[in-house]
Amino acid sequence: MRGLQWLRAAEGDPLATRLRGHPADAPPAISDPLSRSTTGTVVVDGASAAELLASGNGLADWRPTGTRVMAVAAEDIEPADPADVAALADGPAPAISGVPEELTDLVPTAELLCAKAYADLLGADPDSLLGAAPVLDNLVCPQETAVTERMLAAVDDLRAALCARTPAFFLAVVAPRLTADLVTRAAAASLASGQWPDVEGAVERARAVYPPVRLYLTTTTEDVSVAGEVIPGDSQVAVLTGPAALPRVLDLPLAYATADAVLTAIARRHPRLVSTGTALDRPFAPVTGGLAHLPVESLRTEFLLAQS
Repeated sequence: MRGLQWLRAAEGDPLATRLRGHPADAPPAISDPLSRSTTGTVVVDGASAAELLASGNGLADWRPTGTRVMAVAAEDIEPADPADVAALADGPAPAISGVPEELTDLVPTAELLCAKAYADLLGADPDSLLGAAPVLDNLVCPQETAVTERMLAAVDDLRAALCARTPAFFLAVVAPRLTADLVTRAAAASLASGQWPDVEGAVERARAVYPPVRLYLTTTTEDVSVAGEVIPGDSQVAVLTGPAALPRVLDLPLAYATADAVLTAIARRHPRLVSTGTALDRPFAPVTGGLAHLPVESLRTEFLLAQS
């Protein structure tokens, strides 16, 4: 499947370029509100997708041949009732603890803190939450072999612990990564602007630039009108999402609140954090589009002040 995506991208298909998830690719411009990819997928600009997003069409995985090809498919993770997910995701942020004394890369730190927070909230193993993190990106972009194997084992573990199709299971496989990405994007912006450690409102500002998901793949259950054109039922549709155009099932207030809590905890523990290198985007992440590395350092005087 990766070969097909690269081939179509080389031929100039903008959706295929997005799906392959290569960090060096700038997101190609898709100016039309509705277009069709050579992969067989209808592409809809988020600004034109209000009716489609509001219709409640569920998650889908990329099926260019009409058959399942991804390691974890949408039916493996989708909740039985999205309303139950919304109810659980309206709760307060869990308590955050265990911020490490030394930091060199904020990405693994944020991922671990988020995994532990959700593990405590949901009653799951944090290692399983970390292993399941690539699930959303896996729906459209094949992951590396070792990552896929760990993801499959983690999804099985979480299914056994939380039961399939429950809201807790769905949050366990999607929320930690969405939350950690918001933490690191907000931190990167605060460090670059010189606002650190004043991180109040930083997550909200990050969301305005980096929505939790950049692409949402779904399958229409009936005919739907977009930009004056009818998309037939049973069509695979890729919505290019934005801050004001998010699918309800992935618009999670709990993720935003938890990201804010994690970022605040890091800033309080490390008020003199500085960037030490270039932030690197995560490969094979066309859906989440988060960071792979955010090199940082806590200035030594911070620890002396903390001990005084």
